[in-house]
Amino acid sequence: MEASKYMEKNIYLKTLKLFGSKGSRFTTEDLARELGTSKRTIYSYFSNKNEIIEKTIDFIFSEIIASDTKILENNELTLQEKIKLYFKNIPDAYNLSLIIQHMDDLKQYYPYVWERVNNHLNTIWDSGIRIVEQGIKNGELEEIDTDILKLMLNETLKKLLDYEFLAKNRVSFDSGLKAMNNIILYGLIKRKDD
Repeated sequence: MEASKYMEKNIYLKTLKLFGSKGSRFTTEDLARELGTSKRTIYSYFSNKNEIIEKTIDFIFSEIIASDTKILENNELTLQEKIKLYFKNIPDAYNLSLIIQHMDDLKQYYPYVWERVNNHLNTIWDSGIRIVEQGIKNGELEEIDTDILKLMLNETLKKLLDYEFLAKNRVSFDSGLKAMNNIILYGLIKRKDD
């Protein structure tokens, strides 16, 4: 990885850490201190704090998509193996977890970034839905309404990003996502061993 890409990734990771502890109230000076560099260096990569936050959000989702794509494009896996790995795959979920507790903050002070998060959330399951549709077409999976599946996935994910919901139900983002994925993969009815 070239030096500038490494530095950008490091900025994103430190931004997430700061966002997790301070919300959007962290300063560029805080970020520079965390990175062990100067504000001037940070501004050689980004024009302002808003851009740092916006690109950090894009970074999170691009990491998730890249991890999912690696699974779904692996030709050594069967379709069912791909689907199981896809739904169990929670790459860098800790990154999403770091910002969950400050989502209201993001919504209030950075509404355009919040909108960007929602756009990402509305498309995050698309590649998984496509492979489920392929499995249905091939006869490898039960025939289901994939629009309803996507709705279930989207709405559950959005609820898991609601800090009040998590706190009230004493569930973490990671455990909630794992529970949702288990329900999607294995359903409710116990099956007898064949």
